[in-house]
Amino acid sequence: MSLTPIQNEALCLLAAGYPREEVSARTGVSKSTINRWATEPDFKTMLRDAVVKVYDAAIAELVSGSRQAAQELKAIITDPDTPKRVKVSAIQVLLTTAAKAKDSVLEERLEAIEVALDDSINSQD
Repeated sequence: MSLTPIQNEALCLLAAGYPREEVSARTGVSKSTINRWATEPDFKTMLRDAVVKVYDAAIAELVSGSRQAAQELKAIITDPDTPKRVKVSAIQVLLTTAAKAKDSVLEERLEAIEVALDDSINSQD
């Protein structure tokens, strides 16, 4: 599907999370037209793909700042002038985040093993 410039603008706004009313106002297209576009299979697929790209970009931005955030937490923890309750909170955040990251890696590995097992079982049938 080839999009018109207005459809492309609407797609970008929808993918960025703007409500359809605002997309309508910004593009000058009626809300019913935006709704109709959103139900067309090709537009729907393009919108889903665009939302994934926006989400991936947001995650990448968070990940790029995670090292600096960890360094700041470490500075808080090691600063002798930081009150103990603040240090405890910083340690808790650091350890909780590290545990979640490890869980995420383990979850991905487990999913890969499950897929490999399913493929192995299916190929034997």
